[in-house]
Amino acid sequence: MSETGASGRLPTDKIFDVLVIGGGITGAWTALDCTLRGLSTVLVEKADFGSATSMRSSRLLHGGIRYLQQLEFTKVRESSRERNFLTQSAPHLVKHVPFIVPTYHGIRQGRVFLYSGMLAYRALTLGTHAALTDPANRVPRDRGIKRQAIKDQGLIHDEAITGGRILYEAQVHSSERMTLGVIERACASGAIALNYAAMERYRITNNKVSGIWARDLVNDEVSEIRSQIVINAAGPWCDHLNQSASLHRLNTGFARGAHIVTRALLDHYAVALPSAFQSDGVATRGHRHVFVIPWRNHSLIGTSYMESDQPSDSMVATETEMSQLIDSVNSGLPQAKLSRDDVLQSFAGYYPLQSASIKQGVYQGTGEYRLVDHALTDGTDGLVTALGAKFTTARRLGEMAAQLAEKKIGQTGRSKRYPTRSVQIQGGDIPDLAAFRSRMLEEYAVLWSEPTCQYLISCYGSKIHEIAKLCRDQPVLNRALTNSRDTIAAQVVFAAQSESVVHLTDVLFRRTDLCLLGDPGDPVLNDCAELAAAALGWSENRRLAELELVRTELSPSIPAAPNE
Repeated sequence: MSETGASGRLPTDKIFDVLVIGGGITGAWTALDCTLRGLSTVLVEKADFGSATSMRSSRLLHGGIRYLQQLEFTKVRESSRERNFLTQSAPHLVKHVPFIVPTYHGIRQGRVFLYSGMLAYRALTLGTHAALTDPANRVPRDRGIKRQAIKDQGLIHDEAITGGRILYEAQVHSSERMTLGVIERACASGAIALNYAAMERYRITNNKVSGIWARDLVNDEVSEIRSQIVINAAGPWCDHLNQSASLHRLNTGFARGAHIVTRALLDHYAVALPSAFQSDGVATRGHRHVFVIPWRNHSLIGTSYMESDQPSDSMVATETEMSQLIDSVNSGLPQAKLSRDDVLQSFAGYYPLQSASIKQGVYQGTGEYRLVDHALTDGTDGLVTALGAKFTTARRLGEMAAQLAEKKIGQTGRSKRYPTRSVQIQGGDIPDLAAFRSRMLEEYAVLWSEPTCQYLISCYGSKIHEIAKLCRDQPVLNRALTNSRDTIAAQVVFAAQSESVVHLTDVLFRRTDLCLLGDPGDPVLNDCAELAAAALGWSENRRLAELELVRTELSPSIPAAPNE
């Protein structure tokens, strides 16, 4: 995917216009936007692309209805518009999931209050769907559902409900592959992107940042990368990087949001269940909701809420966080009888809190992002920090960062352009998704069953042809790796050969979903290690070491029960 420099992988032989630190979704969109503006761009990520916060979300592109609670009407429109931009950029990765929001007796949780909110939402988002040229990609309209219909479908057996509304959210099939697709598109447009390249310190002379010193973790080499502008998009760790340059702290604290993956509790609908946490909004229904979302034939449940002074490297749910989620589900869905033994996987992510007064136990998900020019805040020129965006709004923050970089470099005449508002990421060049799916099912009927073909379309979009070629050239790769997953052997080899893989963990957690739905078992892991080793030329010692790395990452995400 990426070019290599004169010394190892790090590009040391030129001065870039922009250097982006962080290969999560914000850094990915920033690098793409800069590149499409004609700015020479390099991105460095200390681990794998999208391996931290960006892969630890609810996999939803929120349309902004949550911001009605804070009366943030501008954020409502922005989120709706951004959701549509992202859907247009990667239609194969997005589908619409119906959410049932139950209503109860009383004003704030009643039908009238909820319906009034939906009417306000429709009015606020008028005209934000212009980006969606394929009508099939547009979010269906909300509608009411009666109490008995909810009970008849086995969704919620709470006798206190009076009915509900069905509203739709956009779900990302794979947030990992969307992040990768954005980075791949940037590289196809001329950017350089390196994973496992860790920034060690800024290159600063006379209060001017002109690059970084970075360690290539593949070759263990430290090199200097020079640039006119450095954009820190390291997410919750941005303050840690800036601390070495004595810059002021940007975040007042952090919140952890944890998710668990369980057996499927519901078939087609997602439900929003009230939790024990109050919301800090103005027009709220009283509590923050916990979502139970169908995902990959399982249920994805989140999020819990916990404050933290600093982000940690622990990205799995604690016992307290899992209990929050299990208790909320059993309170709202008593028929689920969810227990600790049902947890197949857990993960947690951090997002910054920028409130002057952090309210203990009150959900403060404001969705605010910031773009900081350190020439203005710290007297340190050449450095910009972009932080706080959700997955839905990361494209917008990247756009703003690219505009600022363009202005600081002196190319102000072109800053009015918005190149990523109409871009398709790799695999996303599909003008009519329904017709494309139909053609692929017909063309590849001899290779794959319909469920397998649909799954591969959702992963690769128009790049499915490359998977098909691999299966035809090497029929031995056209096999399922396990009956409990959709993944086929060809995906492992394709990732190893074509998708900037350094470690086996990259393949199993982020290029495929093999380790995102629980432990696939030693035979499957060994099979994948052999496939990757053959594709990448690993020695037997390296293959065994890679298997150990997988276990090291997998085991904490499936923590043992307290009595074990």
